[in-house]
Amino acid sequence: MAETSGISLGQALAAFGEAQGTRGAPGVQADVNRFVRWCGRDRAATSLTPVDIEEFCASLEGAGEGSTRRIASVREFLGYLHRQEWTRQNLSSHARPRRTGRKVASDRSSIPAASPMQLTSEGYRQLREELAARLEERLTVAEEIRRAAADKDFTENSPLDAAREHQGHLEARIRELEATVQGAVVLDGRSRPGGASVKVGVGSRVVLRQQDTGREVSYLLVEPREADPANGKLSIASPVGRALLNRNVGQEVEVATPRGPVRYLIARLGG
Repeated sequence: MAETSGISLGQALAAFGEAQGTRGAPGVQADVNRFVRWCGRDRAATSLTPVDIEEFCASLEGAGEGSTRRIASVREFLGYLHRQEWTRQNLSSHARPRRTGRKVASDRSSIPAASPMQLTSEGYRQLREELAARLEERLTVAEEIRRAAADKDFTENSPLDAAREHQGHLEARIRELEATVQGAVVLDGRSRPGGASVKVGVGSRVVLRQQDTGREVSYLLVEPREADPANGKLSIASPVGRALLNRNVGQEVEVATPRGPVRYLIARLGG
């Protein structure tokens, strides 16, 4: 054991592949290769710790059904390392999905529900268009995975590995877009009356007058996701946006800038 205790993970991966030969399950070598790259190919196998294994498994969250297969592949590799006496303990038991536990699940009812995303009609349309494009891309990625799997190329940075990683990111984005589109509140974009009783909020078109110069600027207040200052869409999370929220026409606001505080008058809405 003393002679082999310094074997690197890259060397162990090569030995593992040879030991598997043609009997190995499809995808195992690529999954283990991903794990070795994550830990470092030149790292000594003896330096692996339970924390390393658990952190790698946690990094697979959001990868969908593929994460279960990848964890199983890593578990098989870790068992092999221990049988070869290249690790001091059998780390395979630490290769498992992260468990949130029943207590966390039961406490979800006490967590306040997130406020629905408020979007302008244009912002909502853009999200719908992106979702449609991503769903079309899903078909393309599935075809890439099919072709790469048929090539049986399980070398480092193989097309199959890259396609699966792309698929994981794509599916996460699709889920995010679907949740946003389904729960979004679409603002009708109609101009609000300029009375003093109307408060500034998301979807308000606000005309500001800089008190020092008298110059007027117009902004549409939007959620951060939709912000586009170059086109007059100002995020409510920006310094100016935060200062304007829930204020009335005729009120003054002060905004801190690198050149010092700037005072604005809320001249009118809908301008």
